[in-house]
Amino acid sequence: MKILKCAIFVQVLGTTSANGLHRTININNLSGRKFDVFWVNPQTNEKIKQSTSSIFNGATFTLNSYVSHAFEAIEVPYTRTKSCGGMNGRCRSAAFAVTKSDNQVIDILEDYAVSHLDDASRARKGAADVTTQCEQHAYSIISSQKNVTKSIVREVMEQMSTCVEEGVAGKIQELNEEISYQASVRTTMGAMIEDYTCKDTDLPTTEPLESKMWSDFEGKMRNVDVMVERDYAKIHVIKNFISENECQAIKDQVGDRLHVATVANESGGSKVSPNRKAKQGSIKIPWHEESEGNLVTKVGRRIFEYANHATWYTLDVDGQEDLMIIKYNGRGLNEKEPDRYMPHCDGDCTGQPQKIGNRVATMVTYCDVPEVGGATNFRNSNIHIQAERGSAIFFSYMGSDKVMDNGFTEHSGCPVIEGQKLIITQWMRYGVDNENPWDSFNTLGVKVTSEEENDIDDEEEEGEEL
Repeated sequence: MKILKCAIFVQVLGTTSANGLHRTININNLSGRKFDVFWVNPQTNEKIKQSTSSIFNGATFTLNSYVSHAFEAIEVPYTRTKSCGGMNGRCRSAAFAVTKSDNQVIDILEDYAVSHLDDASRARKGAADVTTQCEQHAYSIISSQKNVTKSIVREVMEQMSTCVEEGVAGKIQELNEEISYQASVRTTMGAMIEDYTCKDTDLPTTEPLESKMWSDFEGKMRNVDVMVERDYAKIHVIKNFISENECQAIKDQVGDRLHVATVANESGGSKVSPNRKAKQGSIKIPWHEESEGNLVTKVGRRIFEYANHATWYTLDVDGQEDLMIIKYNGRGLNEKEPDRYMPHCDGDCTGQPQKIGNRVATMVTYCDVPEVGGATNFRNSNIHIQAERGSAIFFSYMGSDKVMDNGFTEHSGCPVIEGQKLIITQWMRYGVDNENPWDSFNTLGVKVTSEEENDIDDEEEEGEEL
């Protein structure tokens, strides 16, 4: 009997990228300890350090390299004991090499095992899921024929499975490469749009996809402009979200306790950065006074109620971050370093799985708005929003599969030219509670041990001495 052949002709897996031999790889530290990354010279086996500072647990190190280049992640000893987490204090290591495919992600796992994902491996995994149905279909057809032995049936099934897997994988990889190309075009255009929109201080707010009404826990109706509505990224503008009395209550609670605003650093702490020029101060929401009608608690309850209305997250107020009050002052058109916030993401926006305890949504509420400047841009989504007193911007950045947004909620605060911009920001986290509050995680979204905290303190002290 003539064995059935699959009549599917596909592009062979592992096609060469449009970028030639150059590849960008993301190395995720999921090992529980910090490490350094070294390039291994193929001629001499010499290890040349690539990271200027150690890669902390939970951090991602991006490396520009070339196909076939080999690397090694080597554990960094504890500062005090000079030992590592391996057997008898041995420093563990993990080796990996750059493949031909695009979108490479290297996960360094516990015990320094390596998980290497790229477009080809993702495509093969997706195809393998499809083949189960194909095998069942092939079996039902061939088993109904006469004079067909079980060995022939098994051979046919194996051939069809292999054929379909390779065919689907090739198509999926083509799609992934096209998506990567489009994402590159989108971010390039976004950078151009960012410069244009911030300079045009009269540019109106982008037209929404739709407008709808929302009723809060007090039964008050509010208009919501839906700007972006995707599984992984939502951007909504809520009109009349906060009253003047509520703004004043928050201002009174924070008082004059504002300091220079900071951003997250590479080691899980925070630092002052030229990318963010503003003053900030935080207040705790006095939830124990909610039954007494405390105005600050009303704002907090409204924020989380809307977040749960707009998403599936079912976030609780327990363990969440404090309210952050942020003030930007205008100093005229000729100011060389105006108060602003350069493009950034509030949580992970690399399209990777959510880290438990990390941020998944933000509410920005406007109490004071400037006369000129201070708009908010979501440049990769082509959304521009002018500040409006009393309104709020809600945006979420985790999909239903608990994978994070891939850059659509990256945003910025345009320079404030004249007047004052004062916003109330609530960053919301998924996976926190009273036993695991937000401040038990570092700014990388990783829950740290006391030993790691000591290491961070030691490095900060060394930096101050230098």
